[in-house]
Amino acid sequence: MDDINLASDKILGLAHNSPEFQQAIEQLMGSYGWLFLFAFLGILFKDAIHKAAEGFLICVGKDFCNDDVLYISGRQARIVRVGFLKTIFYMTDRGTKMIVPNDRLKLLVIEKKLPLNGGFHYLHKGGEQGYDEQRAIRDKMKEIPKLGEEK
Repeated sequence: MDDINLASDKILGLAHNSPEFQQAIEQLMGSYGWLFLFAFLGILFKDAIHKAAEGFLICVGKDFCNDDVLYISGRQARIVRVGFLKTIFYMTDRGTKMIVPNDRLKLLVIEKKLPLNGGFHYLHKGGEQGYDEQRAIRDKMKEIPKLGEEK
């Protein structure tokens, strides 16, 4: 076995068992080891700060609120909880819970129906075909008094 190791060392030209090689490695690790350590910790710290910032923006922002019904890649879901680090969805089609880290929400295709435009799918611009009919319906809707309103 020693013969094989010796032969491989000679073939590869490595002298890792020599004291000079070990001394050089110890000197390099002593001089530059702290640099590698701080670089590694800096990368971890940057990643943690990035995730915390994205989580804070999701948590404070008004884009996602508890009990919102939305569609994730075509599947209906309800937001159960919006947290600092993760958002929890209830997937209604399978009755399962899906936990997504807030920094991964940007990778999902999320759709949300908006209750605007008085129920019209498309608001016609002036001069477009269908604008006059839509305008008449909107004017009628304004004339109908809502419950709780007094004139």
